[in-house]
Parts: sequence; structure tokens; C-alpha cells
Amino acid sequence: MFSLLFLITTSYATDKNCLWHDSFGYTYDISKLHNINNYQVPDTDTSMGMFNMVYEFNFCTGAVRCQGRDVAAFEALEVMGKVTENCDVLGLKETQEFGYVNPVYPELGISITYKQGDMCFDVKDDGGLQKIIADNEQMQMSPRSVTFEITCGKDEPNFRVIDSSKCNIRLGIQHSAGCRSGSSPSGGSQTMLLYIILAAGLYFGGGIAYNKKQYQLSGVDALPHSHFWKDFPHLVKDGINFTIIKVFGIIKKFRGLSSEGGYAVI
Repeated sequence: MFSLLFLITTSYATDKNCLWHDSFGYTYDISKLHNINNYQVPDTDTSMGMFNMVYEFNFCTGAVRCQGRDVAAFEALEVMGKVTENCDVLGLKETQEFGYVNPVYPELGISITYKQGDMCFDVKDDGGLQKIIADNEQMQMSPRSVTFEITCGKDEPNFRVIDSSKCNIRLGIQHSAGCRSGSSPSGGSQTMLLYIILAAGLYFGGGIAYNKKQYQLSGVDALPHSHFWKDFPHLVKDGINFTIIKVFGIIKKFRGLSSEGGYAVI
């Protein structure tokens, strides 16, 4: 009994690491995005013949490591179909942030952002950095980051590059992981269910163990308040019969009124 409760609690805690509960009380399960081989998304915009940039990432495991660090994603150079070891980290695991693809329409899907923490100059626009220098303006640095936009829809096998710059990469996919499901523990329903299961387990498990040890009882007799649980099936049966009798009585009375000019029964 206690082993089962431990297993349920452990599974709940483990699954929770891959869940996000938004401000509206909906749950998103990003474990659905798990890919045992990791995702490799070629960036054809910056390809150089036999060289190609690859974004490799995983969401719920520590399978992606770069330069000895657990990361959500890294940008690597692929040469002749092989990813080099000298990778450029794009997001550490501890910097995970959730949001919406479109805050105005949150039901469209979610976004997950990872920031490395290192600062860099963003030179996405041609001549942008040169213009800043030319205008003698103060150069602003920003942390390198990668954002995954998961739009609710039919599962796609791979991510695509939406936008990329030196500091920020945006990758997108249409996937069921971005669709709302159920209500979150923050809303109380799942947490309440978990507490009920745990309370029931403690009640029956502890009571049975106590009765067996203290009174040498076994079987149904070992249940806490065994007399109640022995009579419980009969109480349920009586309750169902009582409800049926009451319902049929109301229907019969209603039919009698309808025959006297009341509402017609269809």
C-alpha cells in the first residue's frame, strides 16, 4: 500500500517537471516534445556549402550537454553531416521561461525560452552595429537566448527556424504539446485529487496495519470502521432504490397534472 502511494507521489512529482500550468488554469505537457535522438534543425539561411548550422535540443531530460553543461539547446556547426564538438550554448536548463505565442490569443500555443546568461551584441540587421558605432550611441547588450514556439495543432516531426540573429533564435513547431488540456493543480482539482488519494491510503493502510497488530484482525474485519464498510453496499443499493422510487413518483405526479390541463408530456 505504502509502496503504491510512494510510486504515485514520485510519478506525480516527476511528471510535474515537464508540465506548465498557465495563468488561466490550463496544463501543457511538454514531455510530448521528447525526442530520444534530440531535434536537429538545419538553418539553411546561414548554410555555407558543406557547412551548416544545427540547433540541437531536448526539453525534459539532461540528454543535451554542451561543454560539460546541461543545456536546453545549443547551436552547432555541421560539417559533412556531422555535428562538431565545439558548440555554442544557447540556453541553460535553469533559465527556462514559459509564455504564450501570442499573449492576446493564449489558446494559440505556448513559447518556451532559455537564456544562456552570457551577454552579446545583436547584429541581426545589416549594418546595425556599424550604425550604432557611427552614431556614437551606447551599445546595448542582451543575453543569448533560444525561444521555442509551440502552436496548437497536428504534430509536426521537426522544428523550423522562424527568426535568427546573433543573440536570439526563434524556432517553431505545430504540436499538441501547445494545446490546452484539463485544469492545473493551481486551480485545485489535481492537487485535491492527490490529497484525497493520499488521505484514503493513509486511512486504510494505517487502519489495517493497526487493527492487524493490535487486535489480530484480518480480511474485511481489519478495515477501519469495518461495520460501516460491510453495510456500505446495502446503503448504496437502498439509496439507488429510494432515488428511483422518488423519480418515478415525480414523473407519475407530473403525468397526472398534464392530463388535467397542465403541461403536455412529450
